Amino acid sequence: MLIQAAVSLFAASAVAAVSIRDRHGSIALRSSSSAIARQIHKCNKPPPPTVYFPLNFRYGSDQKITTDLAIPGTNKTMPVCFDQGSDTYWVLEPGAVFNWGSEQLGVPGNCNISATPVYEYLSSLDATDPVPFQYFNAYGGLSKIILGNATLEDTMTFTSVAGQRSTLSSIRTALANFITVRLPDFSGKCDATGMTYDVGIMGVAPYQNTSDYTTQGPNIRQQLLEQGTIKAPVMSLWMDKRPAGIEDTYTGGAIFGGIDLSKFTGPLVKVRSFKNSGGSVGYYIAPPTFSFQGKTIKASDSDSCFIDSGTRNDALPVAYEDQDAFFETTGLVMSPDGNTAWPGTCDSVPSDVTIDMRFPGSRNGTFVDVKIPLRNYVRWDAGEEGLCRLNIYLGGCTLAAPFSTAAFFAADDERGEVALAQGGISEAGSGPSEKAIVLRIP
Repeated sequence: MLIQAAVSLFAASAVAAVSIRDRHGSIALRSSSSAIARQIHKCNKPPPPTVYFPLNFRYGSDQKITTDLAIPGTNKTMPVCFDQGSDTYWVLEPGAVFNWGSEQLGVPGNCNISATPVYEYLSSLDATDPVPFQYFNAYGGLSKIILGNATLEDTMTFTSVAGQRSTLSSIRTALANFITVRLPDFSGKCDATGMTYDVGIMGVAPYQNTSDYTTQGPNIRQQLLEQGTIKAPVMSLWMDKRPAGIEDTYTGGAIFGGIDLSKFTGPLVKVRSFKNSGGSVGYYIAPPTFSFQGKTIKASDSDSCFIDSGTRNDALPVAYEDQDAFFETTGLVMSPDGNTAWPGTCDSVPSDVTIDMRFPGSRNGTFVDVKIPLRNYVRWDAGEEGLCRLNIYLGGCTLAAPFSTAAFFAADDERGEVALAQGGISEAGSGPSEKAIVLRIP
């Protein structure tokens, strides 16, 4: 999701992982989450210190994985995108401006409104005075630009609709005072009715400080590591069981400093991943093979897939010339408006049919299967009669918010490891299981 520019510029089916000794040899399953948890319990070691963020995935056209940040001095919250695809944290400050009206990348438009909601830090007793800092961030190929000129630290409370709550002290964030997006003024009147935009993004991609690239702003996981609050630059992310209603909110959580072994089923497998280089930001892994009800989905050659909870649609690597075959294999259709869609109402999308992804493991001969229920892709009805829009794009390879609903994710930035398992199994509001947390990926 993130394209970092210079400041000077303006889930729920079984998972299988196998280790194949040779072409005709036996197949041995790796340890399951329950087996690992039993081993940890027997050791009777205290869990590592961790920091918890409750998460949501709401229904709507522009929704991603978020955590709700309490606004000081009010009983309200503001949704902050929990973004695996960027590496700095910002929130809108009082007086911030939202700008649109331009069709050109990186060029502000002629429409401005006062952004809302904003982080009312002046009402917090714990907030430090803002410190001058020139903040710049660009997303989506300069389609969204964030500017600010200060950072501060504050005690911040993060919540979810499941009632989970986590209060953290001395959290540093950039204060953004200007956000511009590439969006034409269709009305010609700068009408902002129904318009949505980010009011904060918590980038949780790895902190970098190399000759190629240095993280350009507050990185919470790095800050917690430097404070000694956590002992390793490790994180895990999961979502709970799918909610009952199509328009209900998915809930889940993430922890920094450890891996919660209770939030997945089957084995947790280290997958083939790629180290950031040349200024890249985020988590990149080897692409999986795709299938649907036992039938292979023809995918184009991709060097990697981008894991990005801050993007609303999964992008499957299906080339334009293979799209007809994709629709024939899956029974899905391309709608008149160009959406990948289910040929029926959203309520009729089956919950027991999955898009199956098999990821190569980091060790030769190993793999992990993650199954994403088709119903998990129903996050917004585009209003096309007789069709249900799905959060699926064809082309490229991005494992976005829908992927997160059924995939357990773990990363160890220090060791350069990423691991996946089948998620979407925990009860809503269950929170982390302290006894099942370990410091590193097993």
